Amino acid sequence: MRYLGIETSEDTSSVALAVDGDVVAEDIFNSRQVLCDELIPRILALCGDTLALDGIAVSSGPGSFTGLRIGVATAKALCHVLQVPLEPVPTPHVYALCAAPCVAGSERLTGVIQRARVGHCYVGLYSVEDGVRDCAPVRLVPHAEVFDIVAGACVLTGNGLEAATEADERLAGLPRAQPPADTPRASAVLALASRPGAFDFERLAAVKPTYLQPSQAERTHGVEVE
Repeated sequence: MRYLGIETSEDTSSVALAVDGDVVAEDIFNSRQVLCDELIPRILALCGDTLALDGIAVSSGPGSFTGLRIGVATAKALCHVLQVPLEPVPTPHVYALCAAPCVAGSERLTGVIQRARVGHCYVGLYSVEDGVRDCAPVRLVPHAEVFDIVAGACVLTGNGLEAATEADERLAGLPRAQPPADTPRASAVLALASRPGAFDFERLAAVKPTYLQPSQAERTHGVEVE
Protein backbone atom coordinates (compact mmCIF):
# COMPACT_ATOMS: atom_id res chain seq x y z
CA MET A 1 0.00 0.00 0.00
CA ARG A 2 1.36 3.38 -1.03
CA TYR A 3 0.05 6.55 0.62
CA LEU A 4 0.98 10.15 -0.08
CA GLY A 5 0.96 12.77 2.69
CA ILE A 6 0.67 16.51 1.96
CA GLU A 7 1.32 19.34 4.43
CA THR A 8 0.91 22.90 3.10
CA SER A 9 -0.62 24.77 6.03
CA GLU A 10 2.37 27.05 6.68
CA ASP A 11 5.40 28.58 4.92
CA THR A 12 7.34 25.31 5.22
CA SER A 13 5.54 22.59 3.27
CA SER A 14 6.29 18.91 2.80
CA VAL A 15 5.23 15.77 0.99
CA ALA A 16 5.89 12.23 2.19
CA LEU A 17 5.43 8.71 0.86
CA ALA A 18 4.54 5.72 3.03
CA VAL A 19 4.80 2.14 1.77
CA ASP A 20 3.05 -0.55 3.82
CA GLY A 21 2.80 1.84 6.76
CA ASP A 22 6.42 3.00 6.80
CA VAL A 23 7.49 6.46 5.59
CA VAL A 24 10.15 5.82 2.97
CA ALA A 25 10.70 9.38 1.71
CA GLU A 26 9.87 12.95 2.71
CA ASP A 27 10.58 16.24 0.95
CA ILE A 28 10.48 19.41 3.10
CA PHE A 29 10.75 22.78 1.37
CA ASN A 30 10.21 26.51 1.82
CA SER A 31 6.95 27.08 -0.04
CA ARG A 32 6.29 30.77 0.55
CA GLN A 33 5.07 32.29 -2.74
CA VAL A 34 6.19 29.22 -4.74
CA LEU A 35 3.78 26.50 -3.59
CA CYS A 36 1.72 26.50 -6.82
CA ASP A 37 4.87 25.96 -8.86
CA GLU A 38 6.59 23.50 -6.53
CA LEU A 39 3.94 21.13 -5.15
CA ILE A 40 3.09 18.91 -8.13
CA PRO A 41 6.72 18.56 -9.38
CA ARG A 42 7.81 17.55 -5.89
CA ILE A 43 5.00 15.01 -5.61
CA LEU A 44 6.00 13.49 -8.96
CA ALA A 45 9.65 13.40 -7.94
CA LEU A 46 8.70 11.63 -4.71
CA CYS A 47 6.16 9.15 -6.06
CA GLY A 48 7.19 8.70 -9.68
CA ASP A 49 5.44 9.90 -12.83
CA THR A 50 2.96 7.01 -12.75
CA LEU A 51 1.61 8.16 -9.34
CA ALA A 52 0.76 4.62 -8.26
CA LEU A 53 -1.02 5.40 -4.99
CA ASP A 54 -3.64 3.75 -2.80
CA GLY A 55 -4.66 6.95 -1.03
CA ILE A 56 -3.71 10.46 0.03
CA ALA A 57 -3.78 12.24 3.40
CA VAL A 58 -3.71 16.03 3.59
CA SER A 59 -3.31 18.57 6.38
CA SER A 60 -6.70 20.30 6.43
CA GLY A 61 -6.21 23.37 8.65
CA PRO A 62 -6.54 25.79 10.14
CA GLY A 63 -3.51 27.57 8.78
CA SER A 64 -2.49 29.64 5.78
CA PHE A 65 -5.58 30.33 3.68
CA THR A 66 -3.68 30.09 0.39
CA GLY A 67 -1.54 27.14 1.45
CA LEU A 68 -4.53 25.11 2.59
CA ARG A 69 -6.49 25.86 -0.58
CA ILE A 70 -3.59 24.71 -2.76
CA GLY A 71 -2.85 21.60 -0.71
CA VAL A 72 -6.44 20.41 -0.36
CA ALA A 73 -7.37 21.24 -3.96
CA THR A 74 -4.30 19.37 -5.25
CA ALA A 75 -5.06 16.35 -3.07
CA LYS A 76 -8.70 16.27 -4.20
CA ALA A 77 -7.76 16.55 -7.87
CA LEU A 78 -5.23 13.71 -7.61
CA CYS A 79 -7.67 11.49 -5.72
CA HIS A 80 -10.36 12.12 -8.33
CA VAL A 81 -8.04 11.24 -11.22
CA LEU A 82 -6.53 8.19 -9.48
CA GLN A 83 -9.86 7.08 -7.92
CA VAL A 84 -8.29 6.71 -4.49
CA PRO A 85 -9.58 7.89 -1.07
CA LEU A 86 -8.59 11.16 0.62
CA GLU A 87 -8.20 11.58 4.37
CA PRO A 88 -8.14 15.12 5.85
CA VAL A 89 -6.07 15.49 9.03
CA PRO A 90 -6.43 18.52 11.37
CA THR A 91 -3.30 20.66 11.23
CA PRO A 92 -3.11 21.22 15.04
CA HIS A 93 -2.96 17.43 15.45
CA VAL A 94 -0.01 17.37 13.05
CA TYR A 95 1.76 20.09 15.05
CA ALA A 96 1.10 18.21 18.31
CA LEU A 97 2.46 14.91 17.02
CA CYS A 98 5.60 16.57 15.64
CA ALA A 99 6.26 18.24 19.01
CA ALA A 100 5.73 15.05 21.04
CA PRO A 101 9.43 14.00 21.08
CA CYS A 102 10.18 17.20 23.04
CA VAL A 103 8.11 15.95 26.00
CA ALA A 104 9.19 13.29 28.49
CA GLY A 105 6.68 10.92 30.10
CA SER A 106 3.47 9.32 28.87
CA GLU A 107 1.04 12.25 29.13
CA ARG A 108 2.21 14.66 26.46
CA LEU A 109 -0.03 17.71 26.73
CA THR A 110 0.82 20.02 23.85
CA GLY A 111 -0.45 23.55 23.29
CA VAL A 112 -0.63 24.52 19.63
CA ILE A 113 -0.68 28.24 18.79
CA GLN A 114 -0.96 29.20 15.12
CA ARG A 115 -0.99 32.56 13.37
CA ALA A 116 -4.35 34.11 12.55
CA ARG A 117 -5.43 37.68 11.93
CA VAL A 118 -3.78 40.55 13.84
CA GLY A 119 -4.18 40.20 17.59
CA HIS A 120 -5.60 36.68 17.34
CA CYS A 121 -4.43 33.11 16.92
CA TYR A 122 -5.74 29.59 16.54
CA VAL A 123 -5.14 27.73 19.80
CA GLY A 124 -5.85 24.23 21.08
CA LEU A 125 -4.61 21.78 23.71
CA TYR A 126 -3.89 18.13 22.86
CA SER A 127 -2.88 14.90 24.52
CA VAL A 128 -0.42 12.86 22.47
CA GLU A 129 -0.53 9.19 23.44
CA ASP A 130 -1.39 6.50 20.87
CA GLY A 131 -2.53 9.28 18.55
CA VAL A 132 -3.70 12.80 19.27
CA ARG A 133 -6.75 13.62 21.39
CA ASP A 134 -8.47 17.01 21.75
CA CYS A 135 -8.37 18.35 25.30
CA ALA A 136 -9.36 21.86 24.18
CA PRO A 137 -10.30 21.80 20.47
CA VAL A 138 -8.82 24.49 18.24
CA ARG A 139 -10.58 27.85 18.13
CA LEU A 140 -9.87 31.42 17.10
CA VAL A 141 -9.14 33.61 20.14
CA PRO A 142 -7.47 36.94 20.97
CA HIS A 143 -3.93 36.74 22.36
CA ALA A 144 -5.19 37.66 25.83
CA GLU A 145 -7.05 34.32 26.12
CA VAL A 146 -4.25 32.01 24.99
CA PHE A 147 -2.52 31.42 28.32
CA ASP A 148 -5.67 30.23 30.06
CA ILE A 149 -6.11 27.53 27.40
CA VAL A 150 -2.52 26.23 27.30
CA ALA A 151 -1.36 26.87 30.88
CA GLY A 152 -1.26 23.13 31.64
CA ALA A 153 0.73 22.18 28.54
CA CYS A 154 4.02 20.30 28.79
CA VAL A 155 5.21 22.00 25.61
CA LEU A 156 4.05 24.76 23.26
CA THR A 157 4.42 24.83 19.50
CA GLY A 158 3.14 26.69 16.46
CA ASN A 159 4.03 29.65 14.28
CA GLY A 160 1.82 31.98 16.34
CA LEU A 161 3.74 31.39 19.54
CA GLU A 162 6.08 34.38 19.27
CA ALA A 163 3.30 36.90 18.61
CA ALA A 164 1.20 35.48 21.43
CA THR A 165 4.19 35.64 23.81
CA GLU A 166 4.82 39.28 22.94
CA ALA A 167 1.22 40.00 23.92
CA ASP A 168 1.28 37.87 27.11
CA GLU A 169 4.70 37.28 28.69
CA ARG A 170 3.34 34.48 30.89
CA LEU A 171 3.69 32.22 27.85
CA ALA A 172 7.47 32.72 27.97
CA GLY A 173 7.58 30.60 31.13
CA LEU A 174 6.24 27.48 29.40
CA PRO A 175 8.50 25.00 27.53
CA ARG A 176 8.40 25.16 23.76
CA ALA A 177 9.27 22.76 20.97
CA GLN A 178 12.62 23.33 19.31
CA PRO A 179 13.42 22.94 15.58
CA PRO A 180 12.70 20.76 13.71
CA ALA A 181 9.95 19.53 16.06
CA ASP A 182 8.14 22.88 15.84
CA THR A 183 7.18 22.44 12.17
CA PRO A 184 4.22 20.36 10.91
CA ARG A 185 5.34 17.62 8.53
CA ALA A 186 3.74 15.36 5.94
CA SER A 187 5.12 12.28 7.69
CA ALA A 188 3.00 13.18 10.73
CA VAL A 189 -0.03 13.68 8.46
CA LEU A 190 0.48 10.08 7.28
CA ALA A 191 0.91 8.81 10.84
CA LEU A 192 -2.45 10.32 11.85
CA ALA A 193 -4.47 9.32 8.79
CA SER A 194 -7.01 6.51 9.23
CA ARG A 195 -6.54 5.35 5.61
CA PRO A 196 -10.11 4.70 4.34
CA GLY A 197 -10.05 1.73 2.02
CA ALA A 198 -12.23 2.71 -0.92
CA PHE A 199 -12.79 5.70 -3.19
CA ASP A 200 -16.03 7.55 -2.43
CA PHE A 201 -16.83 10.55 -4.60
CA GLU A 202 -19.30 12.09 -2.13
CA ARG A 203 -16.79 11.81 0.68
CA LEU A 204 -14.11 13.34 -1.51
CA ALA A 205 -16.34 16.24 -2.59
CA ALA A 206 -17.16 17.01 1.04
CA VAL A 207 -13.52 17.56 2.04
CA LYS A 208 -12.82 21.27 2.58
CA PRO A 209 -10.09 23.21 4.38
CA THR A 210 -10.82 24.27 7.94
CA TYR A 211 -10.34 28.04 8.07
CA LEU A 212 -12.19 29.10 11.29
CA GLN A 213 -12.24 32.68 10.01
CA PRO A 214 -13.16 34.46 6.77
CA SER A 215 -10.35 35.14 4.32
CA GLN A 216 -8.98 38.68 3.86
CA ALA A 217 -10.94 38.97 0.59
CA GLU A 218 -14.15 37.99 2.37
CA ARG A 219 -13.52 40.46 5.18
CA THR A 220 -12.45 43.30 2.88
CA HIS A 221 -14.86 42.91 -0.02
CA GLY A 222 -17.76 40.99 1.49
CA VAL A 223 -17.42 38.05 -0.89
CA GLU A 224 -17.89 34.43 0.10
CA VAL A 225 -15.18 31.94 -0.85
CA GLU A 226 -16.04 28.22 -0.82
